[in-house]
Amino acid sequence: MTGILATVALVVTAARADGDEVFIELFEASFFPRTVEISVGDTVTWVWLAGTHGIASGTGPDDSSAGELFDSVVDVDARRFSFVVDRAFPDGISFFDREHPHRVGFIAVDDGEISHRVGVVDNVYIPDISWIFEGDTVRWEHEPMEMFHTVTSGTGNADPRAGEIFDASSSDEFPVFEYTFEDVGTEPYFCRPHEHLGMVGTVYVQNRFLRGDTNDDGDVDISDASATLSFLFTGAEQVSCDDALDANDDGGVDIGDPVYTLNYLFLGRAEIPAPFPRPGPDRTEDDLHCMP
Repeated sequence: MTGILATVALVVTAARADGDEVFIELFEASFFPRTVEISVGDTVTWVWLAGTHGIASGTGPDDSSAGELFDSVVDVDARRFSFVVDRAFPDGISFFDREHPHRVGFIAVDDGEISHRVGVVDNVYIPDISWIFEGDTVRWEHEPMEMFHTVTSGTGNADPRAGEIFDASSSDEFPVFEYTFEDVGTEPYFCRPHEHLGMVGTVYVQNRFLRGDTNDDGDVDISDASATLSFLFTGAEQVSCDDALDANDDGGVDIGDPVYTLNYLFLGRAEIPAPFPRPGPDRTEDDLHCMP
């Protein structure tokens, strides 16, 4: 199984003085990868390997704005076409191949916000569980030539609130759907035609927090080390989330955390990892989370 997450991971980049260059390879009747993510100032270059292609911006020939940003033939005589993304495109840039108009791609332009990818392929979401923070965006990406799916909020078709938050098609025609989660909580979602096959997912939207702030008073001081010790050894109630207790960001909560905090406060031998000294998200890969 070749998922869209794997294809994106194989994007080749090369350093340039004015930004990075991302390559999309053109085969006889297809291109690879289908989705790329770049930053303002980067260049996207389509590279001919076989066939004849007409690379144009837009979602297809019926798009009223098709070709407004770029529209170029790429073939054996003109083997490369490059487009410099010189400004922000909050909604990204769709493109298609005029010779094969069912082939639609997407250029995501990074504007500093965090976007989490979910592949829509083989009647599953990959991954089916996403841990994010308030203000983050989830982008569902449809695998090329995959059957029709939906990304629908709710627990299933029987849920009376199904689709109230979002209800989007996921198909070759609409290959990308994005949603920004502003509120902390748990958001289940499912595919309307394939719920019965177990095509469901969940987005967990976490609180932003201050690392080391065990008692959740907005500061890190000796009382936080004391609160962690009380939690660990006397059974005291936990006030902050697990991630806030993990002062040294080693992925666990143990005696090392209050010791680390005390070293930071009194010996100057440690620096508390982000999010610190202001609340924020923790992008470290571990099993600790910050849910209400």
